[in-house]
Amino acid sequence: MKAGNDNGPIAGAILFLLIGPIIWAAHLLLVYGPQSALCAFRIAGRTQVDPWLISMLVAGVTVIAMAAVMLTLWRPRRVARIFRFDAAANDNRSFILSSMRWLGVLALIGIALAGATTLILDPCAQLR
Repeated sequence: MKAGNDNGPIAGAILFLLIGPIIWAAHLLLVYGPQSALCAFRIAGRTQVDPWLISMLVAGVTVIAMAAVMLTLWRPRRVARIFRFDAAANDNRSFILSSMRWLGVLALIGIALAGATTLILDPCAQLR
């Protein structure tokens, strides 16, 4: 019997498990960064940015992020291959896949709620 794990790099396993929260973090960065910058330019009078355009930007980023998380939930073994992690050969396969899916569902809920709140509320109200 060999010591160690030959299923691939440990970084691949960590990225595979955390792909949902990573996409969630990227969604928050892509929503709140441009939204705040566009609102700041609008309030300062440098450019005429329509609040509708900001809301559509948020909606587009939210839809793309939700689709990416749903794709990882639908095809987890393909995502594992991207990160060179062999989830099918691991003894704890069901635990790893269910952990990844639970984290993905949590991220999906977080993305949906963050997108919904930025669409319901005035996009530039916090900077006034």
